[in-house]
Amino acid sequence: MRDFKRSGPMIQMRLTDYEATLLESLVEQFTGLLEADEQEPEAGDSFARWQAELSGSDPLDHTDPVINRLFPDAYPQDPAASGEFRRLTQARQRSNRLGEAEAVLSALRDTDGGKRPVQVRVIELDSWLKTLSGVRLSLAVRLGISTPDDAEELDALPEDDPRAYVYRVYEWIAYLVENLLGLR
Repeated sequence: MRDFKRSGPMIQMRLTDYEATLLESLVEQFTGLLEADEQEPEAGDSFARWQAELSGSDPLDHTDPVINRLFPDAYPQDPAASGEFRRLTQARQRSNRLGEAEAVLSALRDTDGGKRPVQVRVIELDSWLKTLSGVRLSLAVRLGISTPDDAEELDALPEDDPRAYVYRVYEWIAYLVENLLGLR
C-alpha cells in the first residue's frame, strides 16, 4: 500500500499487484458466501422477483457462522418472528451487498492486477466501506475474534502460525477502511 488521494469525485488508491489480487480474491470469496444456488427471476420481471423474495425459501447456509453474523436474528428470543423478518428482508439485503461488492470488484479489475491505481468513485465510497467491513467481519468470525482479548492473542502469534497471516490481512483491511473514511 502506497497512498490514497482524493481528487474531485474520485479517490485514487495505489495497491501493489499482490494487494490488488488479494483484495479482489477476498471480495470474490465474500460474494460467493452471499450468492444463492437458486435460479434468479428475469431482470425485467418485477412481479417474479417480488414473488421470489417473499417465497420463504432461504438460499443461505445458516449453519455457517459468517452468514449468521452477517444476517443475525432480528428477534433472538422468537425464532418464528426472526424467520418472518428474514423472509421479508434478507433477499433485499443480499442483493444490496452483492451490488456493492460488484462495484468494488469492477474497480479492482480495472487495475489490471495492480498495474494501475484503483479508482474509487466517491459516490461508491459507501459500497467500498460496507464491502470491506463485510469482508473484515467474515475474517473476524473465521479467526474467532469476538473480544479485544481475542485480537490481542492473534496479534501475539508467531509469524509461522497461519492464523498470523490471516490476522495481518484482517488488520490491513481495517487500514484500508480507515484511510477511505479519512477521504470522505
